[in-house]
Amino acid sequence: MIVTILGTRGGIGSTTLLSNLFQLLHEENYNPYWISLTSPFPSLFANKIINWEKIFSIKRNIPVWDKEKCNSCNKCVSLCMYNAIEHSHNDYIIHSELCNSCNVCVICCEQNALKIELMELGEINSNLKSEKNLLKLKLNDKELISKWHITNIYNFLKKHFINNEICLVDISSGYKGLWGEIFKLSDVVILYTDDKIEWDLIYHSHSPRNAKLILAVTKYKYDEFVKSGYSFAIPVPYSKEIAINSIQGKIVKDLFYYNTLQSIKQILIEK
Repeated sequence: MIVTILGTRGGIGSTTLLSNLFQLLHEENYNPYWISLTSPFPSLFANKIINWEKIFSIKRNIPVWDKEKCNSCNKCVSLCMYNAIEHSHNDYIIHSELCNSCNVCVICCEQNALKIELMELGEINSNLKSEKNLLKLKLNDKELISKWHITNIYNFLKKHFINNEICLVDISSGYKGLWGEIFKLSDVVILYTDDKIEWDLIYHSHSPRNAKLILAVTKYKYDEFVKSGYSFAIPVPYSKEIAINSIQGKIVKDLFYYNTLQSIKQILIEK
């Protein structure tokens, strides 16, 4: 089961919520896995990270330029809708982080100066020697996470985990353009927010997707959501003390917070 948390903005504690949920599931022997796609690892796991080993290569077909064959006609530059090819100082630079592997540049080149090669753009690592349940995405320099990356990563996760295992996926709130794909590929999405207007938009845009949707809201906004008809919302306390515990790598001890985690866990394990 792939469970992704999406926070509508940074600073409300979505990573804290997910990392403490991981710890709760771990203590109750549910054997959870964790992968951070864009966010750094939570401090809660810092003392468990020792040695990373590659378990999956992220590869993609990328055009390679042959200077000897090129006549600088610039067709590839003008036809690339992703702006992945740059003509600079008589050289052509292929930006793999922008390329969509559509092959238009290769097809249009009458000089056969471009050919496709399978290139490794990143990898997924596992902390095998200490905490094998912790996974990490590592992309090459300048490589930007895109819909293509999300699809490949989630497809790997679906093949890697059996049905009774839970993989928690953390991704930065800044990648809202990828949320449609995440809703499509996740089994469960925890939407953590303090903005009812934005939730309304997200709910009506993505609720038809296959993922089970859990609405978690900041405690101080909970009444506002309930009054609007979202009685299924789960309130999440977040205070200065909780934030400090998170930074220091401590488990949140707040009883209300623990009950919130239990509520989310119950939804996850329901058949």
